[in-house]
Amino acid sequence: MKATLLVQIFLLDISQAFIVGSSSCKAPPVAAGFRNDRYNGLWYEVSKAQTAGGAYFEKDCVCTTIDIQPVTSATNGDSTAINSCRKLAPSGDFMNATGTLSSESPAGHWKEGFFPGAPKADYTIVYLTDTVAVEYDCSSFLGLFTNYCIHILSRTPTISTEDEAAAISYAESLGLNTQNLPFHKTLQAGCW
Repeated sequence: MKATLLVQIFLLDISQAFIVGSSSCKAPPVAAGFRNDRYNGLWYEVSKAQTAGGAYFEKDCVCTTIDIQPVTSATNGDSTAINSCRKLAPSGDFMNATGTLSSESPAGHWKEGFFPGAPKADYTIVYLTDTVAVEYDCSSFLGLFTNYCIHILSRTPTISTEDEAAAISYAESLGLNTQNLPFHKTLQAGCW
């Protein structure tokens, strides 16, 4: 009985990793004036909206950063995206997932992969200033399961209310948040 209940809970949990619906990934335009050298380097995630599947790695994350590093041997914009965070608290366990950004076309739009042979997500920078970026990644499986994330990034661990509102408003104007998910602040206080 106990084993059956645990299996049912596990299956329910796994099923929540996917949002089933008719929505699919959007193909938003890349940020005006995008250049790789403006996006490369360290970013702090200050808020995000994401489906359960998109949140699988990040569900317990605080102190989240992404470090975009160009692949030195590549001339086509290939990069690594080093996603790091702490589990539950600034003193929590360090967690890391390094993705590969490849097949950049146009500049600012890649395919992101984490494991060889696994499906890749579309990864697009839709908004970019010197201090703020909005990254949208999305993957769809068989047209039935769509997972997406909208990340609001800053070059510093904090962001002005106005800059954050402008970034979120722009992402919303593109229709990226097809499930109307709330944006959640990412804890950065006490991390650095």
